[in-house]
Order: sequence, then structure tokens, then C-alpha cells
Amino acid sequence: MSICGQRSLRRHYGVYSCEGCKGFFKRTVRKNLTYTCRDNRNCDIDKKQRNRCQYCRYQKCLQVGMKQEAVQEERVKNSTPTSKTTLPIAIADGFPLPTYGNDEMPVEAIRDAESTLNMNSVPYVEMQSNPVLNICQAADKQLFNLVEWAKKIPHFCDLCVDDQVILLRSGWNELLIAAFSFRSIAVEDGLLLSTGHYIHRTSAHNAGIGAIFDRILTELVNQMRYLKMDKTELGCLRAIILFNPDVRGLTSADRVEKYRELVYGALEAYVKKRFPDQLCRFAKLLLRLPALRAISLKTLEHLFFYKLIGDPPIDTFLMEMLETGSS
Repeated sequence: MSICGQRSLRRHYGVYSCEGCKGFFKRTVRKNLTYTCRDNRNCDIDKKQRNRCQYCRYQKCLQVGMKQEAVQEERVKNSTPTSKTTLPIAIADGFPLPTYGNDEMPVEAIRDAESTLNMNSVPYVEMQSNPVLNICQAADKQLFNLVEWAKKIPHFCDLCVDDQVILLRSGWNELLIAAFSFRSIAVEDGLLLSTGHYIHRTSAHNAGIGAIFDRILTELVNQMRYLKMDKTELGCLRAIILFNPDVRGLTSADRVEKYRELVYGALEAYVKKRFPDQLCRFAKLLLRLPALRAISLKTLEHLFFYKLIGDPPIDTFLMEMLETGSS
């Protein structure tokens, strides 16, 4: 009996399971995580829905026979005697980051990827007209940079090119919104685009996009500002978005899920060490993901609307991305 129905030829912790369920079970046991079910503790766990309820997924792991002690034995077996060897330390946001082994997800590399996007404070110009055009032009510019950013995320280039393309096509909108929301922490009641243009909420309301604009400010920008989110945390959230195992057409969904689990673990470890007194910070960071997803879908509706009426014109590259993403 498998856990999610995904075929596997290897046994992990006593049962046949896919790499995704193996990684999920190991992380749960090693970190002693506890979950809750929002329904009746009888959620269906299959390949498509295995990420929706962690409680039921873990219970399914136990029901089919996965052994917690096997995880602990593996840790003891793989451990090595301690030595006085000094590990390299990376400094980010004024705080030393833990350095992970080759099989982990080094947060310093994720932060370095974010640092290449030129999010530093720069002089900006307020644009009072054509806010939609300005947003589309900024998105068009960042789409090129997005590919380079993704290549710097650990393990992304380990995937086949087809899977890389599928993941970028699926997540580009969320990834860009997360980036300019974080950039906009520096300004009040508006969005600061990568082009240096600043769009005040009044201009957005005058252009008929006030509702979605306000949602971005309230659910993303203000929350990021309240949490004092740093680039490492932003990078991890964006990497979680990038490694989406539920996207259709992936040839290596299990590997993608494994990489996402690694990001979860790396972010949690970073937050615990960086903010030891903020016990709920990890959960609060993850709660931005559903809001980001919902807002990105609404944003696409607006972009499609302006595309259909032809005002303003959207750059060819962005239109191609939209058409590809909808197919």
C-alpha cells in the first residue's frame, strides 16, 4: 500500500514510497512537527492532493507502516564524530547564516540570488498616469531577470529544461508580485516598481484597479513591513513558489517536491536561529503564500482585460508569457 499512489520501486523507512512522501516524513520526525486538520481528519491523500493536509498525510504515512525509529536510526548512522573544524559562515542582513551540506538548501545562496535583483533604495519617480502600463512594463523587464534569478536557486538547474520552463511559466506572476511588494515596503500607500516608478494608490483607483491594488498593499506590503521581512525570508518564499510540484506536465514532480521541502526546512531553521523569540514567525511567513496566490490570479484577470481591449499595449514578451501560461 503506497501513501499517495505515486509509484515507487524503493523502500523508505519500511514501506514503498515516493521521494516526496519520504522527505515529508523525515522532516516531520526529525523536527518533531505537529499538524492539524481543518476538516474531519479523513482527507484524501493522493498525488494531486497530498500537500493540502499535512496532518492526514502524516497519519497516512504511519498507517501504511512508515517507522519513526528508522528516521532516527538513519540520523545516527549518517552522523560523524564531532571535531573542532570550523565551518564557513555567511553573513546576511548582519546575521550569521548556518551553512548546510550539499544535500540541503543553503539559505545564503537563496539570499544571494535575491541580492542580484537590485532591490536597494534608489530615487524613484511618481507616475500619476497609465499605472497599468507602468506595471506591465516593469513586469516585462523583470521577466528576463526572473530566469537568471531562478538559475541561482539551488537545485533548480538540476531539473530538466522542460520542467524549468513549466515552473517559471506557472509561477512568474506570483514571483514578480512578491518581489515588487517587498520592494514597496520602503514607500507609503503605493507600489515601487523595478523601473524606479512609484504608483500611488490614488492613481490606481483612478485607473480602475483600486481593489486589487489595495489588496496588494494590505495583504502583502503591509504584512511584510509589519514582519520586517528580510531578503532571506523573501527568497525562501519565492523559492517555495518556484518549486511547485502540483504544476501539470512536470516529469520530475517528486524531485520538485523534495526541493520545496528542503526550502521549508531551510527557512524554518533560519527563522528559529535568526528570530528565536518569535515562535510563530515561520507560520506567519507561510501565511503570505495563499494571499499571494489569490492576488496573482486576480492580477492576471486585469492583465487579460487590458490585453483584450488593447489599451494600453502590453509588450510582446509579456503577452507571449500570458498566452503560454493560459494554455
